[in-house]
Amino acid sequence: MNEGKLKKNMPTLVILSISGALIYALPYFRNYYYDTFLEAFKLTNTQMGTLGSAYGVCCLISYVFGGYCADRWKTKNLLMISLITTGILGFSLLTYPPYPVLLGIHAAWGITSILTFWSALVKAVRSLASENEQGKAFGFFEGGRGITNIVQSIFVLAIFAFFSKRMSEKMALSAVIIVYSVICLILAVAIMLLYKEVEEENKEEGKTSFDWNALKKILKMKTTWVAALIIFPSYAMIVSYYYITPYASLAFGTTAVISAAIGYLSQYCRPIGCMGAGVIGDKIGVSNMVIISYILMILGIGALILVPGKPSMIFMLLISIALIYTTMYALQALHFAILSEADYPVEVTGAVTMPLMMLGYSPEIIMPIIAGKCIDKFQGILGYKVFFGILLGLAIAGVVFVLIWKKITKEYRMSIKVKEEKTTLEA
Repeated sequence: MNEGKLKKNMPTLVILSISGALIYALPYFRNYYYDTFLEAFKLTNTQMGTLGSAYGVCCLISYVFGGYCADRWKTKNLLMISLITTGILGFSLLTYPPYPVLLGIHAAWGITSILTFWSALVKAVRSLASENEQGKAFGFFEGGRGITNIVQSIFVLAIFAFFSKRMSEKMALSAVIIVYSVICLILAVAIMLLYKEVEEENKEEGKTSFDWNALKKILKMKTTWVAALIIFPSYAMIVSYYYITPYASLAFGTTAVISAAIGYLSQYCRPIGCMGAGVIGDKIGVSNMVIISYILMILGIGALILVPGKPSMIFMLLISIALIYTTMYALQALHFAILSEADYPVEVTGAVTMPLMMLGYSPEIIMPIIAGKCIDKFQGILGYKVFFGILLGLAIAGVVFVLIWKKITKEYRMSIKVKEEKTTLEA
C-alpha cells in the first residue's frame, strides 16, 4: 500500500529541501566570511564564538518546545512565520549594530529557525515516505538542501567577489546580507502559494494534539538517549566545520574569496554524502551506514590535523576536508532515519525530536565557545589543531555509541527484517 509513497510526494520534498536550506543562510553565513565578518563588526574570536553559542542556547530551548509546536499547529503556518521573521532580522544587520545587539539577533534566530521550523520540517519529511524509504527520504531531503546551497553559494560568492573587488569587503558583506534576507521573504511567499499539507489535520482552530503520554514513554526508552548520543558527535562537526575556512587562510595563505569557496565546497559534497548514505543505508542498514560514515570522518579529521600548512599541500587539504564534509552530511541525513530501527511511529515524531534535539544538538552551544577559547588561548595554527583534535575524539566516541545502538535495537531490527521478507513473499 505504501509502495511509491516517496515518489508521489517528491514535489513536496523539493519544497521542503529548498526552505530547509536557505532559512539557515543568515544564522551561519558569518562562518563562510569569517575574517570579513570579524573585521566589519569589530569582534574578537571569542565574541564570534559567543554569537554561535547565543544562537545555540536559543536553539536548545526551541528544541524542547519545537516538538510541541510541530504536533499542535499546521506545518505551513509554522514555516511561513519562521522565514518571514528570519528575513526581517537579517535586514537589521545592515546597521552594523554593536555586539550586544548582534548577540540578540543571533539569539532570536535560534527561535525563528528552530522553534517554529525544524521539528515541523522533520515531521513533514518523515510523513512523505514509508518506513522502508526513510533513508531515501532524509537522504534526498539533505541532498536537496545541499544542491540548493550549491546554487545559492555560486550566486552569493560571485556577488561578494564583485563588490569586494570594486568597493570594499564590508560593502560585499552588506550585499550578501541583503540577498539572504530577501530570499527568506520570497520563500515565505512561495510556501504560502505552493506548499500543501501532506496529511489531513484537525482543522478545528487549525490545531492538532500533542501526545504527552507518548513523550513520557519516549523519555523512558534507552534508544532515545543513545540516538541523541549518536547525533551529538556528528552535529559537533556540522557546527564546527566553518573553522576550516579561517584555518585554511592562516595555515595555507588563501585569500578571502578562496577561503569562502573552501567553505562552500561543503555544499558540493552534501548531495553526495546525503543521497549516497540514504540509498546505501536502506540497503545495508542505517546503523551500519552510520558506523562507516564515522570511521571515514575520523580519517578525514586526522588528515586535516596532520597535513603540513604549506601552499603546496592545498590539494591534500582539499581531499581531507572533502572527506569530512561528505561524511558529516551523510550522518546528518541519517539522524532521524535511524529512528526506523526502533519503535517510533511517525505520529509522535514531534515528541521524539524534543529529547533527541535537546541533547544531540547541544553542540550548537558548546562547540563555538570551545573553538573560540582554543583559538584565542593557543594562538594561530596550534589553536585550530587543538580544536580539531577535540572533534576527532568525539567522532571516535560516535562509533562507540552506534555499536551500543546496534546491541539494544537488535531484536526490533530483526522483526522489521522478518516483516519485510513476509511482505515480499506475499507480493
